[in-house]
Amino acid sequence: MSQENRTVRWFYHSIPFIILFLLWEIVARVIHDPYLLPPLSAVVASAFSQSLAYPLGITLAFSLLALLIVSLVGLPVGQLMHRFKEAEWALSPFFWFLLFAVGLGATGIAPISIMWFGLSQLTVLLFSILIPIMVVALISCYGAKLTAVRVGFLLCWSLQISGGVYLISGEGLGNQLSMCYHLHNLEMVYAIMLIMGFTGLFVDRVLKYMGDVIKEK
Repeated sequence: MSQENRTVRWFYHSIPFIILFLLWEIVARVIHDPYLLPPLSAVVASAFSQSLAYPLGITLAFSLLALLIVSLVGLPVGQLMHRFKEAEWALSPFFWFLLFAVGLGATGIAPISIMWFGLSQLTVLLFSILIPIMVVALISCYGAKLTAVRVGFLLCWSLQISGGVYLISGEGLGNQLSMCYHLHNLEMVYAIMLIMGFTGLFVDRVLKYMGDVIKEK
C-alpha cells in the first residue's frame, strides 16, 4: 500500500510539469521565435552542456555549506526563542527589522558586503547566510524545524545565485545566467533556469525525506 501511495503521489507530482512542458514546446513551435521562447527540446539539450557542470557544482557546494552554517546557528537561536519568550520578544522584532531593512537581501546587503569584504566567494557566502539565519530562526521558533531548514536552503540557493551576479570573475550559475542574458542567449538562460529549478527541487525532496526519517526514529 505504501508503494502504491508513493506511485500515486509521483503521478500527481508529474502532472503540472507535463502540462507546462507540453505547452512550452507547442507555443515555442507556433511562435517560432527563439529569441523570445526557444523550444523546450533545445533548452533541455543545452541544460546537459558540460560547460554548466562546474558552475552547478560550485554553486551547489557553496549553497550546502551555507545551509550547514545557517542550520548550526539559526536552529539553536530559533529553539532558544521557542523555549524562552523573553528571547523571542527581544530577537523577533530585531530580525524582522533587519529583513525589512535589507529587502530580504535583494538590494541592500550585497553592495554593503562588497564594500566591506570586496568581490570574492567569501562575500557571496556571507551574503547567502546572514538572511537565511534570521529566517530559519524565526520559522523554527514556532517548532517547524524541518520547514525552517527547507526554506533556509531555498534562500541559500537563491541568494548564492543572485549574489554570484555581483562577482566579476564568478564561476557559479549566477554569473553564467547574467552573462548569457547580456549575450541574449535565451536558450542557455532557460537551460540554467531549468537546472536551478530541478536541482533545488531535488535537494528539497532529499531534505524532506531525511526530516521524515528522523521524525519516524
